[in-house]
Amino acid sequence: MAKSNQSDQAYEELRRRILILEIRPEERLKEEEWADKLGVGRMAMREALTRLHGEGLLARGAKGGFFVAAMKPSDIREIREIREVLEVAALRLSESRITTEQIREIEVTCDDFANMVRKGYHTGACEADRRFHHLIVAAAGNSKLLRAYEHCHIPLFHVRLGQSREYMNDYEDTEREHRAIVAALKERKIEKAVALLHAHISRGESAVLNHGS
Repeated sequence: MAKSNQSDQAYEELRRRILILEIRPEERLKEEEWADKLGVGRMAMREALTRLHGEGLLARGAKGGFFVAAMKPSDIREIREIREVLEVAALRLSESRITTEQIREIEVTCDDFANMVRKGYHTGACEADRRFHHLIVAAAGNSKLLRAYEHCHIPLFHVRLGQSREYMNDYEDTEREHRAIVAALKERKIEKAVALLHAHISRGESAVLNHGS
């Protein structure tokens, strides 16, 4: 595999894992270890890490090395704001554009999320969560809006990948809120869906902030 392809592969995989919180904020990414895990060369991995650093997903440690960027309360607030701006805009644009098939595809992610949580596969649940929001933005039928959303590197708001009651409540809330949004889309009640999305994103922000306090 060409080095540039390996670098792109490593970049995409690490980006995905960071955004679904499989790799946690402030966790160190060791170049050699991740090169072995992903089956890419050291130089390709270094390029991927440097690219992620340039895009703000990684930070440099005081003694060198790369760490997943920590999220301060101000970062969490800004993430909530950008999600509201882009996802709400997408929902409103989708009013006359979203198809029954697209709504069904969004609903399937709710089923996938529930199945993954039930099986204890929480990384898979977070993948389904991320796909839910991506599909909402895609339903706007605006490729530039979708590209802007993807380039914002928006992480999920799950407080943790875990099995405790606190975290399972978070998954239950997420599923219930997602299904309520889908129900509003089925009824073609876009403003109701918008209000539910606002509440969903705000609840996620509060959960993360309260967990850190």
